[in-house]
Amino acid sequence: MSETQTKFFGHDARLKDIISVKDKLSQEYHDEVMEKIFARSWFLLANVNDIPVDGYIAYDVPTFKTSVILTRGKDGSVRAFHNVCRHRGKKVVSTKCGWGSGQGSRLTCWFHGWTYGQDGRLLVVPDERAFVDLDKAKLGLVPVRSEIWSNLIFVNFSEDEPQPLREWLGELSEGFEGYYSEMEKIGTFVADVDANWNFAMDGFSEGYHTVFLHRNTQPELAGKDNPMRHQPVVDIYEKHVRSSNAANPDYLGPPAERLLYAQGRKLSPAVETDLSSLPQGVNRTRSQPWFFDVIWLFPNMAILNGPHWVSTLTIWPIAKDRTRLVTDHYAKKARHAGDRLAQAYTRGLLVSVTREDLAALEEVQAGLESGAIDDLYVSRQEFVIQKRYALINSMLEKA
Repeated sequence: MSETQTKFFGHDARLKDIISVKDKLSQEYHDEVMEKIFARSWFLLANVNDIPVDGYIAYDVPTFKTSVILTRGKDGSVRAFHNVCRHRGKKVVSTKCGWGSGQGSRLTCWFHGWTYGQDGRLLVVPDERAFVDLDKAKLGLVPVRSEIWSNLIFVNFSEDEPQPLREWLGELSEGFEGYYSEMEKIGTFVADVDANWNFAMDGFSEGYHTVFLHRNTQPELAGKDNPMRHQPVVDIYEKHVRSSNAANPDYLGPPAERLLYAQGRKLSPAVETDLSSLPQGVNRTRSQPWFFDVIWLFPNMAILNGPHWVSTLTIWPIAKDRTRLVTDHYAKKARHAGDRLAQAYTRGLLVSVTREDLAALEEVQAGLESGAIDDLYVSRQEFVIQKRYALINSMLEKA
């Protein structure tokens, strides 16, 4: 039996395999990272397809204690605004469970009826004559800086002019044409956990844990030739990382899964051998057997790119020991009932898998807060953890 050998490309310069713990638990470290890194970064909020044509969605961003409205006009234009009414500060769009949506060209705050257009302009103020010196032209929704890359909407909350999105993406900015625009959302999972965002991100930054933590929900992920699920290809860029994840070529799955995927597209965790529809940026070396790619976007996001599906993960820091995890799952637009059934099965399975991850994260936090250990030991296969901590340290030193 021969273990898969990983091919590393790019900025693979002396990443540390021992990570200190105590500083990561401190309030001072947390505040510094929020101020010097998060406040200047781009964050993926949605796929354009998430927004109804001539409609809007709203998305809470706990790290910045704000909520964002994304509008989509009939002409396809997308805009972003703070979800705050200019009258009394209430959310214009209510966001139960951190999210909300609506259809129509106007957004009305139901507290006092102030109404805005999709372009953010204040259109209606009930009993307007009762206000003194009210200038509606100056009281539109407050814009949020946004850019679109390959149908994905990113926002930036920096007070200064940020690095353009494509420059921030760097080498990842090319090779995904048409890929994300094929996808429709099939499910969302949101949970707040008692864990530091860094340690939460660690838990999703390697495939090592899946062989053990997910042995009951996904017992066949590892093949006999790759029992520890080593990644065949890893691209380490200036800020971000892309890796290909190997599939188990002997994967069968439970009977119900086989039946459903026979009626619809093969979704996670089934193995797809037809890679002809993939853009160059997904499984760029066309390695086989292939499961999916992961793009880790610094500092707190991951995009899982499969043959017919995509999942996004965002780890939002709330406090130094509290984190919100948001996973959005997408699949190619369903062609028939068979595809819908396959999507429903995948959605349920992924919720079960994610719940296992969350349980582990809170136990990690409790163990580290005990003070019993001072360091984390990470392997060569946990390169994303190494890269993120190294980049954070470098950026804090330069700031």
